[in-house]
Amino acid sequence: MLKKLNGLKTLLFRVDSRTIYLYSFFTGILTGGIALLFHFVVDGLSGLLFDKTARFPLVEVSPTTSIFNGSIQPVYLLVLLLPTLGGLLVGICIHYFGEEATGTGVDQFLASFHDHGGQVRKRAPFVKFLTATLTLSSGGSAGKEGPMAFIGAGIGSLYGKFIKMGTRARRALLLSGAAGGLGAIFRAPLGGALTAVEVLYKEDFEADALVPCIISSVTAYSIFSSVAGFGHMLRFETQMFHSPVELGFYVLLGLFCSLAGYLFIRMFSAFRNKIFLKLPIPKILLPAIGGLLIGILGLAFPPAIGQGLSVIQGVINGNYPSYWLTGSLFLLLLAVSKMVATSLTIQSGGSGGTLVPSLFIGAMLGGFFGNLVHHFFPDMAPSVNPYVVVGMAAFFSSVTNASLAALVMVTEFTGGYELLPPLMVVAVISLITSHKWSLYRNQAKNKFSSKAHLWDMNPRNLQHVKIGSAFHGRYLSEAVIMNNQKLLDIEKMTQ
Repeated sequence: MLKKLNGLKTLLFRVDSRTIYLYSFFTGILTGGIALLFHFVVDGLSGLLFDKTARFPLVEVSPTTSIFNGSIQPVYLLVLLLPTLGGLLVGICIHYFGEEATGTGVDQFLASFHDHGGQVRKRAPFVKFLTATLTLSSGGSAGKEGPMAFIGAGIGSLYGKFIKMGTRARRALLLSGAAGGLGAIFRAPLGGALTAVEVLYKEDFEADALVPCIISSVTAYSIFSSVAGFGHMLRFETQMFHSPVELGFYVLLGLFCSLAGYLFIRMFSAFRNKIFLKLPIPKILLPAIGGLLIGILGLAFPPAIGQGLSVIQGVINGNYPSYWLTGSLFLLLLAVSKMVATSLTIQSGGSGGTLVPSLFIGAMLGGFFGNLVHHFFPDMAPSVNPYVVVGMAAFFSSVTNASLAALVMVTEFTGGYELLPPLMVVAVISLITSHKWSLYRNQAKNKFSSKAHLWDMNPRNLQHVKIGSAFHGRYLSEAVIMNNQKLLDIEKMTQ
């Protein structure tokens, strides 16, 4: 019996190229369970605070929901107070717990991978859970996926630290945790794994960690979906790609979304550097100011706040003005308002992801572009819906530099596998045009720009170093010997 226990202990605590897969499986189990808790807590609080108390349909808002057409009659004061109060509580958390309480979550896990040896502070996942719950349930314009990626990464990192992993293995487990968080919350196991390894760099991806990420992501997805339900996040009626000529329009859509992505990144940074960091008020109050502005924007234009998945579904279903010009401008307004709302939420100090807002913005831009193409070329572009779906991938890719992950994520998100040809086109366009900018400050250019791969750089450097120039100073009088070398042999070397 003792022998079996020792064997089990050896298996659970031994670190090699095989056991990392087992640890990724365990990480996926933990991450899937926490993703379930996070999902139900955020949605439950959102429904309680907004749907029932403020009579504002935050979770199920439609594109055309408005106080001006009488579709909702909210408690105006509560719509203003709830985001403000949520922001104030987040500000208190920032004051006492530091930077891990704020931001997208993705930037923090990128910093952990590149600069901190895959290490995350013990309290960080719990703090992120709390602040993200406060931000999202009080109306913040952000997604669950960024915080869940960081929470999952934290689980992987802490598990690696517990079993005394080396730095390289701990980084792999950090990524597998992030993949599990993304795969579960998005119900996209392959997309979650690819995002975790691709979002690290602008021009590269972490191939060594792909298998652990897939194992963790599939495990977390299975646990999450067995309770929350299997199926796609959005319902999209399958439409076959039928005309090679239409690829020209998708090329233009890819270029349009790349330009819009660049403008959004500039806006996102400007809200932080030019507005919130320059306000002459205590930092603890900044999230509350952002929350108040979110409440005002929510009253003026309800679809702009919250996570926005129901708005994307409404646009796919055609729930927007039918006249082509009015409909196009309406969708463009939705995209711009979401850019503003997301910038207000995150850059004021709120905690939430930017991937779902990116999908939202891309869907609206795709709908805008598709409306124009359909109006002027109805025979070549018989439907607007495919442009909505492809626009999601185009914009997602242009702001994250995760082109392959974007097309896989969107197909899993919507079930639009028949749109793979145009999705591949916009992914390539984004890869070519958008690699010089990113939504994430801690995204490295490539592996050789990351401290995580200094060991890759050393052989290349040594190719250009001559022995004569390297051996100087004390190395002229000292030698390197083996531990098991006999004293007699050393004496012979010195004669």
